[in-house]
Formats: sequence, C-alpha cells, structure tokens
Amino acid sequence: MPVTRTSGQGRPKGALNKRTLDVIEKLAAERCDPIVGMARIAMNEKNPVELRARMFAELAQYVAPKRKALEHSGDAGMIEALLSKIDD
Repeated sequence: MPVTRTSGQGRPKGALNKRTLDVIEKLAAERCDPIVGMARIAMNEKNPVELRARMFAELAQYVAPKRKALEHSGDAGMIEALLSKIDD
C-alpha cells in the first residue's frame, strides 16, 4: 500500500529529523550550548563591535519575531514634507 500524507506514517509535522537529533546529542555530550556561547561573545566588550552586533542579531531571533517589510504607496513629495517638519 502506498504511503500517503493521510496514512499516518512518517515523521509528524514539526518533529526533528535524525540529523538534527544527532547534532543535539553530540552538543549535549560535549556540554556545548551554542546559545550560551553566542551570548558570551556578544557580552564580551573585548570583542570587535561587528562580531558582538552579529551575535546580538542572531540571538534576537530567539526572543523577538522578525519584522516583515512593509510596502508603502504614499506620495514621495508628501513624505519629504513630513520628514522636513520632523527635522525642524
């Protein structure tokens, strides 16, 4: 009998695959937590600011949703006028 999406066989949606589970097990065996490592790099003021910023950006993905790009269809002249009022 062919396996179909509704047959109930296979990995459930959202379940980790074997390769991911292997990586998690190997990191656990080495007592390595990548999140803690990135946090330590980000918080160390001796590291270059570019590296620290990259670590903070990577870590932010775990605590805040990514913002979607917004498309605007406003009049460019009106936007410039509003911006000039802000600058004044």
